[in-house]
Amino acid sequence: MEVELAEYDAIVIGGGLGGYICAIRTAQLGGKACVIEEDKIGGTCLNRGCIPTKALLTTAGLFSRIKKAKDFGIKAEGCSVDFTAMMDRKEKIVARLRAGVEFLLKNNGIDIVKGKGKVTGKGTVEVTGGTEPQKTLSGRNIVVATGSVVARVPGIECNGTNIITSNEMLSLASVPSSLLIIGGGVIGCEFASLFSEIGTKITIVEMLPQILPLEDEEISKTFRRMLEKQGIKIYTDTKVNAVVSPPSAEAGRGLAPISIGADGQSSVVSELSNGEKIETEKVLVCTGRAPNGSGLGLEELGVKMDRARVIADEKMHTNIEGIYAVGDVNGGIMLAHVATAEGVVAAENIMGKDSRMDYTAVPGCIFTFPEIGSVGLTEKKARETGAEVTVGRFPFSACGKAIAMGEPDGFVKVIADKSGKVLGVHIIGPEATNLIAEAAVCIRNNIGIEGIAKTIHAHPTLPEAVVEAALDTRSEALQILRKKIG
Repeated sequence: MEVELAEYDAIVIGGGLGGYICAIRTAQLGGKACVIEEDKIGGTCLNRGCIPTKALLTTAGLFSRIKKAKDFGIKAEGCSVDFTAMMDRKEKIVARLRAGVEFLLKNNGIDIVKGKGKVTGKGTVEVTGGTEPQKTLSGRNIVVATGSVVARVPGIECNGTNIITSNEMLSLASVPSSLLIIGGGVIGCEFASLFSEIGTKITIVEMLPQILPLEDEEISKTFRRMLEKQGIKIYTDTKVNAVVSPPSAEAGRGLAPISIGADGQSSVVSELSNGEKIETEKVLVCTGRAPNGSGLGLEELGVKMDRARVIADEKMHTNIEGIYAVGDVNGGIMLAHVATAEGVVAAENIMGKDSRMDYTAVPGCIFTFPEIGSVGLTEKKARETGAEVTVGRFPFSACGKAIAMGEPDGFVKVIADKSGKVLGVHIIGPEATNLIAEAAVCIRNNIGIEGIAKTIHAHPTLPEAVVEAALDTRSEALQILRKKIG
């Protein structure tokens, strides 16, 4: 076995967002880093998650607006989706961004090592399965950034054809006529919005009382109404007990006859806990993701773990000196931008700084139609703290820019305490995923209701709705009628 003599400051296992950002930050601070990746640089987010889905959602969103062109005085009859071209565009975007990441790594002096990394001792990582001979790398610190994998549903086996995960969904050859989505979380709702817009009949089955279970209840209920208005069927408090695909499996069970989908595959029948049976061309399993920390040699070194989760502290350090864990693998907030921040923190600690994560103002973005953005506490969580809570709302139907855009649906909701401290902001409507950044800055930097109100916002713009919602926590909104004070 070849032993690499180069001494690295950081050996990063995993080339996703958290991993490659950690390597770049290490290099910025004068350190030497390498990234070990067995698949494609960029990880799940770039190759099978955030970026490809947003590329497809952009196409679907444009198609949706074109269908409404008449409302804007434009004649655009007869437009249709070329699904092959749509998927090709997605691939080109992913390839372009991946090449950009590789360029950044190489020009920061970071070695890219192809293969699977396994920790074999203090500061040593064995790399196998790549195009080069097996080798062992040596370094002062090891950063585990192996991300997450698709979570499985007990009793439901994905076959990659008509019972699929998000991975297969992103490489479909044709638009399915019908789709049942198991799981009404972020991933499930984004796929529901995407494929509903281009003609798929969608059914969502969520086992919890509301879709988007982590969102503010008012936002979730509003979103559900909007989806149902779009023709999406939604079941909550309901489980999928079984998914039956082969015709032979149906014998004697009284299920509907199996038909053939557009791609030549047999359709599937889903048995729900309420007794209903639903036949669709495909079933998409979207029940979240699970940390991917198994098989890395960490247990043998005594690294504290919870199954496949690698436990890390606020400095991203594990219980073993010189081993860090960033991103989904540590089982914290599984968001790409959190992985980025954690990668920076790990690198700064490796290079001698005292850096710690602060999770108080992590924005969440859902790229559905309409978009949803949130940061801080939900109204329910805020009230559970015992604080005297006040809530302000402002509808986009009263926002000049939203009306001009033809997108008056939705609202901004601001939650504050008696002193005017902002506890949470939740937005459903146009550009919500961009608008939420201002709210995150306010919460992170203790800019309260007064600070938002006194900051002049340009007119006509969507951020004016944030100001108005903030003012509404004091019953002082100017662009909607409120009861007079005093």
